[in-house]
Amino acid sequence: MNFNLMGRNDLCKCGSGKKYKKCCLNKEKKLNILRNKIELSQKAETDLVEKIYNYSKNEKFNNEYIKASEKFYVVNDIPENEKFYKLFLTYYLNDYITEHNKPITLMFYEENFNNLNLVEKEILKERLMSYISVYEVINVDEDKVLMKDLLCEDEVVIEDINVIENVNAGEILLGRVVKIANVNRFLDIVISISKKTSDLLIKDILNVYNKTKESYKDIKEFLIYNRLMMYKYMQQLIDPKVLEKFRQQKDKVNEDLCSVEKIICDSLESEYIEEGIKVWRNYKLKSKDIKGNENSWAAAIEYHIKKENKVNITQAVLAEKYKIGVSTLGKRYKELKQYI
Repeated sequence: MNFNLMGRNDLCKCGSGKKYKKCCLNKEKKLNILRNKIELSQKAETDLVEKIYNYSKNEKFNNEYIKASEKFYVVNDIPENEKFYKLFLTYYLNDYITEHNKPITLMFYEENFNNLNLVEKEILKERLMSYISVYEVINVDEDKVLMKDLLCEDEVVIEDINVIENVNAGEILLGRVVKIANVNRFLDIVISISKKTSDLLIKDILNVYNKTKESYKDIKEFLIYNRLMMYKYMQQLIDPKVLEKFRQQKDKVNEDLCSVEKIICDSLESEYIEEGIKVWRNYKLKSKDIKGNENSWAAAIEYHIKKENKVNITQAVLAEKYKIGVSTLGKRYKELKQYI
């Protein structure tokens, strides 16, 4: 029986004219090693995520899943959201701040520290510190891809077999890179976007960052604390229907907004707008005498929401953003807190 095995000294089947041992033999060896590394990495991650997911069913997390989904999805209760479930699960387990003031993954790590092996501990730490960014592919090799993080301006090497086989130099990707069991790869979903889209996206992200940069050590820390914002960008890029429905919903809401609510819509990140409007309307119902300009109330509401969501922000930063005095912001915040 002849299996047509390639000999080391045979001409390589790729047509290069070189002997197999000096051409694709080493490439195939590298890819086989990489596939084994990826397989071990995926298994380690799958086993650990299953443990965290089972831990998340603890009764102390009752209703947290619903609260997280309300925050995560750009538009709630639509069929398109099914395709984002994998992203949502990562957000819920890894990023969402529970009523215990910590993500579920961090609580799992702390409570099970003595029962975790070194690999599991390292994976958990890497996941907690990972973030979503925009990457340009610089070079594609046999077993790795060199990319530039266009937001943090770092170079990143990944060993993701799916990316290696499907991208080209110059391509721009949006995704979350994480090191799992000594393998750098994308977590969940990676999106290929156009240069025009990436330019608009980067401009939008930097605009938000520059308004609050005094609250963060650097842009990397900003991306870690604002992963929800990045996940909402991903949802809209994955399915344009979501973006269109979000715009329709926003236009409908805008028809009935007061001046403070319009400032909230223009000033807050998308994931906080709905919450901000609810806080303001609740305050208006309870307070009989509202004084002060609209900007000061919008600033107080943003400060309240950011504190509630454990976002690192100062009154000085928001006072500058809304062009009001720090003392004015502090006064409005105290008045707001009396009724919440």
